Amino acid sequence: MESSGFVEVATGAMNTSQADMTMSVQPFLTYAQSMLILSYVLSISIPICIIGIFSNIVNILVFYKMGFSSPTNISLFCLAIADLLMLCCSLVTSFGNHPVFQNADLSFSMGDVSRSTAHLYYSSCAIGSWITAVINVERSICVVFPIKVKQIFTRKTTASLIIAMVIYQIASGLPRSFGVRFSWITSALTNRTRISYVIFNPRLVTLSFLVSYSLPNMACFIVVILGTVFLIRKFKQSRQLRSKMSGTGDKSNKLSDKDVRLVRSMIFISTIYICGTAPNVLLYIISSAYPSLHLDDPYLGNVQTVFLIIAVVVQAASCSRKSFSPFSGKTAASLIAGMVIYQMASGLPRSFGVQFARIASTLTNRTRIS
Repeated sequence: MESSGFVEVATGAMNTSQADMTMSVQPFLTYAQSMLILSYVLSISIPICIIGIFSNIVNILVFYKMGFSSPTNISLFCLAIADLLMLCCSLVTSFGNHPVFQNADLSFSMGDVSRSTAHLYYSSCAIGSWITAVINVERSICVVFPIKVKQIFTRKTTASLIIAMVIYQIASGLPRSFGVRFSWITSALTNRTRISYVIFNPRLVTLSFLVSYSLPNMACFIVVILGTVFLIRKFKQSRQLRSKMSGTGDKSNKLSDKDVRLVRSMIFISTIYICGTAPNVLLYIISSAYPSLHLDDPYLGNVQTVFLIIAVVVQAASCSRKSFSPFSGKTAASLIAGMVIYQMASGLPRSFGVQFARIASTLTNRTRIS
């Protein structure tokens, strides 16, 4: 797959000229069928993004009130900001690529508006992956060296890592802005002259995309998978070790209750991240191994478009799931997600913790009734 094609669709670009193209090869999925599928997918994506935006704002306020005395709080606070920015871009992408808005008779293209958020979207996704990997590694070290972890991951170290990530994403993604421009073109659908997003240096855009998103995202994905498997195995062994050490009084390698809760929460967050990022990673691998799966292919072009948009929507849902689960009392899984914030809230005043516990208890009762 040509990475420029991946950039073009994942940021919200749709090949609107496909409706008028006469192709010698009958496509596997027609343009009308792809638009029908996307209308359903993006109609679901819009409310997911809105709920996720609201919930991430609440998360940001909660971690801000908790303070930044813990490196984990700093990481989770920045992760919520990255998820919020990514969801805002995903919301713009959902509107811009929705068939209802895409071909609107406007002086600008809604799809091009969503494409203009590409740099912010990819940077936010990559920063979220970086932070998730850092927290995962931190919790893995905490399981093995519960005492030394506080010396390795200090507040200064964590803040420096996050700042370095942001600088890297800006530096690696900035060249993409020099490979595109806005130009006046005549729309093939409306026959009107309007502002359009044009890629005039696809090689520069592709290289910037690979360096700023694909490679870091792939590396973080592998790190999180390995770290999560390691956490699950070591966590089970740690529980057995804690029970043995409880009788001897040796606490040198014993995890505190707070660390145990953080490890459980990290496993939960990492699992959501893996599920949300897997479609993007798998699609990139398949497209690289099977070059015919790209946007310009007359047979599989529409299929690639649908797959890319679905992958973006799934990733947006994973960012929302981490946050809006505390507000859902429908299922037991949602309640477990809701306890993530509460379990992290050991630094909050006691009164706030009690009130949060009452809310969790109320949600539990509602779940049992339903």
